[in-house]
Amino acid sequence: MRKKLALISLDGSGVYNLEHMPFLSELAEGGFSITVDSIFPTLTDLVHTSVMTGVPPRVHGVVENGYYDRIADRKVNFYEYEVAFNPHKVIKAKTIVDILREKGIRSASVSGYTMPPFSGTHVRIFPPFFSDDNLYREHGRDWRKDKWVLNSALYLYEECKPDLLLVHFCSIDGMQHDYGPLSDEAMKAVETVDTALNVLWERLRDEYAFIIFADHGQEKVHTWVNLRNYLKKHGIETLRVSSGGGVHVYLKDPKEAEEAYPLLKRAPGVKYVFSRDDLPHLNTPNSGELIVSAKEGYWFCSHRLCNGIKGTSYWTRGMHGSMNEPVMKVPLILWGFENVNTENASLYDIAPTILKFFGIEKPEDMVGKSLIR
Repeated sequence: MRKKLALISLDGSGVYNLEHMPFLSELAEGGFSITVDSIFPTLTDLVHTSVMTGVPPRVHGVVENGYYDRIADRKVNFYEYEVAFNPHKVIKAKTIVDILREKGIRSASVSGYTMPPFSGTHVRIFPPFFSDDNLYREHGRDWRKDKWVLNSALYLYEECKPDLLLVHFCSIDGMQHDYGPLSDEAMKAVETVDTALNVLWERLRDEYAFIIFADHGQEKVHTWVNLRNYLKKHGIETLRVSSGGGVHVYLKDPKEAEEAYPLLKRAPGVKYVFSRDDLPHLNTPNSGELIVSAKEGYWFCSHRLCNGIKGTSYWTRGMHGSMNEPVMKVPLILWGFENVNTENASLYDIAPTILKFFGIEKPEDMVGKSLIR
């Protein structure tokens, strides 16, 4: 039985990519593999925080990529320097890193993004902080970034030999946003990550078990919709509408939620509209009064480029956040374990499984279960 564990995140890699990842597919066949549902809204920070805490967004507070602070009237962004180094400024629950540290179990992490849920480890390699978005798009988004992630992970293994190694690959997500899922550019990122997994596994396999997951997939999009402008046209003011395939709508007057609900149901590109009460895992003041999921091919944009109510999405070809199948269905793979029960598995099960691996009972507030017996 291996005594160490690697938790590896493949950002944006829905199950549709598995057939293009020969190594990962072979590894899945030699271990335990299941397709599970992501967590709506299917956004990187919300899902990773849920995975690392084992509790839903209404508990840990991260309801999108960060959250909107009504009192301060500002978006609290996960990629701020202060949040990256002080994750509990935003995350209001213990992570598995916190729990393991209390038990003297050593952890190390590297991420393609700043990824606050991966902070708090004994050793952490942070990615570059780009103050210029053009630099980020040139050097921080494509497949070359994940070669850096791989080399950093190998360094952590060689120098630190952590009990828990956290690795986050990011280029598949970035290339799918820019060029669309299954595009040539996205396939280059998929190939790079699959090769990196092979190298990492060859180096670690004698000492480490592996849990590999994706936070969400992506879908091709052709049209953006500005819900803020749409509601304003119908006489309803908003404080903020987030961006993506699944978004929070924060109304200036929360009492107008009943009026806004049917308007949003009729809005272009809208597939589902929910109140907080409809979604218990998001039932927190951090959430908008209404939460919306997009139809296939659409996404919701609050950027200055999105003038009007809808238009052609020429700069973004792939998106996530919605409840649509390519986005929701993600792989969960366990390798190096003997007794695994994948029945009714979910991403919430990852935290209890990691704790069980290290002989620690899960806290009562964790909603998942250990997948190992």
